[in-house]
Amino acid sequence: MPVRIYVHEMHQDDPKKCTSAKMCRMRLATPIYRLASIHPKMVVLDPTSTKVFTPKEDVSYGIVVIDCSWQKADEVFLHKIKGKRVRLPLLIAANPVHYGHIGVLSSLEAAAAALYLVSQKEQAEEMLNIYKWGPNFLVLNKDLLDAYLEAGCEEGILEVEKRVFRAAGERVKADLIDATKR
Repeated sequence: MPVRIYVHEMHQDDPKKCTSAKMCRMRLATPIYRLASIHPKMVVLDPTSTKVFTPKEDVSYGIVVIDCSWQKADEVFLHKIKGKRVRLPLLIAANPVHYGHIGVLSSLEAAAAALYLVSQKEQAEEMLNIYKWGPNFLVLNKDLLDAYLEAGCEEGILEVEKRVFRAAGERVKADLIDATKR
């Protein structure tokens, strides 16, 4: 049974590039017009949360994506929002605006990642297929998503994040130092 995806749009970004609006137009997500309409048992994807989304999340009431500008995310998520607020594990963006940035996902990528992590892979793929660049998100993150799935719990996911992204950070620093010597 598919997981319900809900979207609350803050209308802070370019409407032509808004992935959540297209998700709603294509009936892959249901719009929520007021934050007060969020049920306390819904899972709210909140990039500022300290709790991490795990494969064991109860998504029976649905997943809520709050579509806002990344520049205003801290301000938006300060508001009292009902629901279980969790952040996604670190992933690499495939959208054209933030391609290659760690953790700066579009609403579409966030929803698809959450679906993948609760083993709704076909629904995630269907959602990503609405954009040409969408399937590339899974190509970039498949190993990471599978590692997070295998980890299962919050502690395991945090350990995977630490191992993968610490190593990548050290490699990038080494490359920069090496580049300055040339």
